[in-house]
Amino acid sequence: MKDDFFMTKNERVLEYLKSLPEGTKISVRSLAQALKISEGTAYKAIKDAESMYIVTTIPRAGTIRTKPKNKQIDRLTYEEVKNVVDGVVLGGENGLDIELHKFLIGAMTIEEMVKYIQPGDLTILGNRDNAQIAALKAGAAVLITGGFDAKDEVKNLANQLSLPLISTTYDTFTVATLINKAINERMTKKRILLVNNIMSTNPIYMTTKQTVKDWKMLLNKTSHTRYPVVDDSGALVGIVTSREVAKADEGDKIGDIMSKNPIYVTETTTVAFAAHLMIWWNIEVLPVTNNKELVGIISREDVIKALQYMAKQPQIEETINDTLLKDFRAEKIQDGMKFFGTIPQKMVNQLGTVSSSALMMLMCECGVSSVTRNKRFDAVVDNFLVYFIRPLQTEKSIEVNTTTIDYSGNFCKVEISVIYDGTMIAKALMSLRLLKNKKLF
Repeated sequence: MKDDFFMTKNERVLEYLKSLPEGTKISVRSLAQALKISEGTAYKAIKDAESMYIVTTIPRAGTIRTKPKNKQIDRLTYEEVKNVVDGVVLGGENGLDIELHKFLIGAMTIEEMVKYIQPGDLTILGNRDNAQIAALKAGAAVLITGGFDAKDEVKNLANQLSLPLISTTYDTFTVATLINKAINERMTKKRILLVNNIMSTNPIYMTTKQTVKDWKMLLNKTSHTRYPVVDDSGALVGIVTSREVAKADEGDKIGDIMSKNPIYVTETTTVAFAAHLMIWWNIEVLPVTNNKELVGIISREDVIKALQYMAKQPQIEETINDTLLKDFRAEKIQDGMKFFGTIPQKMVNQLGTVSSSALMMLMCECGVSSVTRNKRFDAVVDNFLVYFIRPLQTEKSIEVNTTTIDYSGNFCKVEISVIYDGTMIAKALMSLRLLKNKKLF
């Protein structure tokens, strides 16, 4: 942790908020008075603290110090459901941050309905007081459609159980559609892994005042050959590897021989972008910073394992790439692959033919897939050159041929052609940078 002298004003406020006991009520004015800062600075710090889950703001209750937690990105909270359906909270505000397990429509008798309810569910109901009470007692929040209010008895029960009671003007079908869409979008975000999900939080590092002799001692202890370098305040200022040490004497200081201005990522950088940096610059490890302070490190092995794991996870919502390739089957050939299928009808342009951008994306995806399916590494496009594209109707059976024409080191070149009814309608050449899982450090 940084010394107070090196901390920014915003960081000092965040540290103060972390030190408060759980349940402490916080306001902009009280925070500004306690720390003798402007209300603008206090407001910004509270918003930053909300994003870090240090505090939670509850409508009509105020901002409260809460225990920090890692929010699961694959689940919605009742608060988010309320926002999705433009709802109004009638009771149970203290339970808005609870995660939604599933939702169900209570269009049945009360006795049958409670058989399907589990704690953490959301029950969609109309103006049925007894059903609302039964759902709350079963541990589920209640969403009332049609813009109806609720009786005081129901509101009091929701407050007592800390289960949200929400009213929306939308009908049941619209509400179910909106919630399902929000769940689908949230599930798709599972693919977007962040660096803080995979990084090592206790990185081995060196300081600028240490010497080459210290580097050799670390080498014998850890077998690593590269280390991030920090200054007296803990800020990342460089990286030192065996390359720099080979040209130095044992008494030379690390700060004098290190490579300055190292490439780094932050905790909120996506793993996919970190992979691109590693491929582009041929880097095996990346330091992770928070306001320039070194907080972790990720390796090439960490990135590859994460990407392989996420590729195996089921996703509800399809991406554009999934939509393009879902109707294609692949066949391995010498020096490449063949893909057979049809382009979806929705990939149409204003003239009624296949969009050129969709066709280029298809060729690009087939080129990448032909390389990564046959090898145990990932790849990113370095260059993509299209020779020509001719008009093509949608939903026509086509053949995409990919041929690897050059492969050396960390690079690969692939030639791609699209065939329809025996005629070549598009041709391209792409080069890729490869992310191989070789020995680290």
